[in-house]
Amino acid sequence: MDSGMEKPELISTSSGFSVFYKNKYLYSRYAPKKAILSLIDGITIPPETLVLCVSPLLGYGLSELLKKLPSSSFAAAIEYDKALMDFSLKNIDPSVFKNENFFYARTESVHLFLKKIEKETADKNLKKIIRLDFSAGASLYGDFYKTVEDFTSEYISRFWINKLTLIQFGRNYARNVFKNYIEILKNKDRIKKLKPNSIFKPILTVGAGPSLDGSIKFIEENKNNLFILAVDAAAARLLPKIKPDAIIVLESQYWIQKAFIGLANSKIPIIADLTSNPYAVQTLKGIFTFFFTEYTSSSFFDKLAEKKLLPPLIEPMGSVGLSALSIAKILASPGIPIFHTGLDFSWGTGFTHSKTSYQVNETFSSCTRLKPLYSLSSITGEKIERVTGKNGKKVLTSPNLKNYSEIYKRVFSHTPNIFDIGKHGLLINSNMINENTAKEIIDKANKLNKNKGFHFYESLYQEYHVEIYDVIKTEKEKLLTLKNIFTHKVKASDTEIENLLNSVPYLYLHFADFSKRNLLTANFLNRIRIELEYFLKILYRIQS
Repeated sequence: MDSGMEKPELISTSSGFSVFYKNKYLYSRYAPKKAILSLIDGITIPPETLVLCVSPLLGYGLSELLKKLPSSSFAAAIEYDKALMDFSLKNIDPSVFKNENFFYARTESVHLFLKKIEKETADKNLKKIIRLDFSAGASLYGDFYKTVEDFTSEYISRFWINKLTLIQFGRNYARNVFKNYIEILKNKDRIKKLKPNSIFKPILTVGAGPSLDGSIKFIEENKNNLFILAVDAAAARLLPKIKPDAIIVLESQYWIQKAFIGLANSKIPIIADLTSNPYAVQTLKGIFTFFFTEYTSSSFFDKLAEKKLLPPLIEPMGSVGLSALSIAKILASPGIPIFHTGLDFSWGTGFTHSKTSYQVNETFSSCTRLKPLYSLSSITGEKIERVTGKNGKKVLTSPNLKNYSEIYKRVFSHTPNIFDIGKHGLLINSNMINENTAKEIIDKANKLNKNKGFHFYESLYQEYHVEIYDVIKTEKEKLLTLKNIFTHKVKASDTEIENLLNSVPYLYLHFADFSKRNLLTANFLNRIRIELEYFLKILYRIQS
């Protein structure tokens, strides 16, 4: 935010300095320090807390705050206004910047601020947030700071969700990344790369929720005027009358194989997460492209990104339907409408998924006299909640599904070209339209866009496979070096071992007790030694 010619003024008072800016005193004219010092004196900062310091300006109270700050906590100061930031840096006590648990940033981007927090607090386990307004500068951009507070709070909550996910699935993710890169080397002719902004016809993202059943007729009638992007579990419901233009695959575990029964020879293009189970690329015979869910920060992924070997990145959201919408946004040419159905995040009195999805087929196949179709425990679990959904209808949902719906609201609900045509489920999008309106939008978009192309992939560049091979070979050599160190065939200093371990974080990021402090402890190294063999076995699948 550049304020033009207007500049903050330092105003002398009987008790220190105040600041006048935009026709407003940003501190009291009588006792500038009193309010913030009283506030800090009266608060208790629990361990593992992020203190959000809004518009510190002259820095009153910062030193006092940092003295009270537990070593496991962190203080992040933010200023939106460039003129106020420049003024602040000239007048603030520079000693506060020496504190390793503090940073001060000027930004207009919530995303960049969260990235800064993530980087600076990598060794912290922050569990809550406290917001402190250090001056009336906070009120000048109240909406922005409220958004920062909300997103930072969500970031901390999501950190723990992602942490638990990493502990549970991190090893699978890392294994699949290597296996899928090896598949890329084995299938050079049919594995391509995604081509952003390549779709010039309306996109329909198809989830596997129950509302898909009510949209089948509409999809069948308009299939030739749509680019149909289906999640893996929805493909069986669409075929054979409706052939998706592409199928999204996200799941890292083996049980996703059930979604591909009957699809082996369909040759439908697949857009898969690099962390997804490699069974899909091994079994299905069509064109394959990849995207990457950045499930954790890692020096290994940074290296791949630097070499331009990572596919397009999307935010980790945990839901294949949400990932499909992210891919739709990447593929859509600017202004192209994106519709979705089957993203319900709930279910009604029937099944949890659309008919003939593998989840419903599994329910039928496992049904016996002793295990009826609906056991009471399966539909009245303690965490199942009945809420009001679309059209005032009651639906059932769960904490996980509600969390996905909140992610949807944050990421997609304010995007003007995304429309919800599903008739059931949680109310997640203000752009909820009926099928007649959707048909009008589709016809108008196709009339305006003479280019109806949808070649959403292109060949990988010539040296890509060579560079992938070199990366895998290098990782194998590093793991062999570590193995030789652990078996005392090679001597190495602690510093050399630490540097080597920092370059292969996939060996231990999923350990529940991982921290940089215990990286070289005997117990930790013993477990890394076991993981090392597991990943070496995978990397030996390519010839040296």
